[in-house]
Amino acid sequence: MQGEFFAFEILIVLLAGFFHGIVGFGFPMIATPLFVLFLDLKLAVLYTLFPTLITNIISLKKANSFTDIWKEFWPLILSVMVGSIIGTHLLVAYYNHYYKLVVAGVMLFYLNKERLRFSLTRAVSKRQGSVTVAMGLLSGLVGGMANIMSPVLIMLILELKLDKKHAIGVMSFCFIANKTLQIMIFGYHGSFTLEISALIALFVVISLVGFWIGNKIHERINEKRYTALLNYMLWVISVYLIFSTFYM
Repeated sequence: MQGEFFAFEILIVLLAGFFHGIVGFGFPMIATPLFVLFLDLKLAVLYTLFPTLITNIISLKKANSFTDIWKEFWPLILSVMVGSIIGTHLLVAYYNHYYKLVVAGVMLFYLNKERLRFSLTRAVSKRQGSVTVAMGLLSGLVGGMANIMSPVLIMLILELKLDKKHAIGVMSFCFIANKTLQIMIFGYHGSFTLEISALIALFVVISLVGFWIGNKIHERINEKRYTALLNYMLWVISVYLIFSTFYM
């Protein structure tokens, strides 16, 4: 396996699954930055693909319908897929350590959009279709390059004023599309060796254990705490990404 880092990897996957079970999404947002403490970003993304895919399938099926989400949000999902293809190709074929700064920049922009007097409200009210496609492309691109697409989707979802159930359903479907395409592209480039595949299978099992535990306390989080938790999470991750890019 991975020797000295193996226990740490198991803990990361367990923690990410636990967090995903609580809020309904976010596995790669926790696992990816922790993995890149000692792995390059490309391998960190590879390790999270199947756990992210499976936990999001469960999240979507738990309270939503694949058909209903697709019928209502197919333009967003398709645009996410196009962005994911471009972003993942850049990650696999033209990997650059500084891709993490793109994600940090997007998250910081979202967290400070009120201070910057930035709002999508007017654009969404006038051209919701165009804004949805543009944000889908951006989230897919960022998700493909650096494995963290939630901040862009959150910006759009908050403007669309979706309730928590539909917000989780939309995000889960977008993650499923993103990860499916990433798996296909990584597979095409021969990234899934026997050893890595066995390790990923173990990560899937561990992530589901964490997910099950986190899901038990999911209903105890109200909407206000849910939003506050999201914002806190984005602050921590964005600061970490900037620091790790230049000092790790």
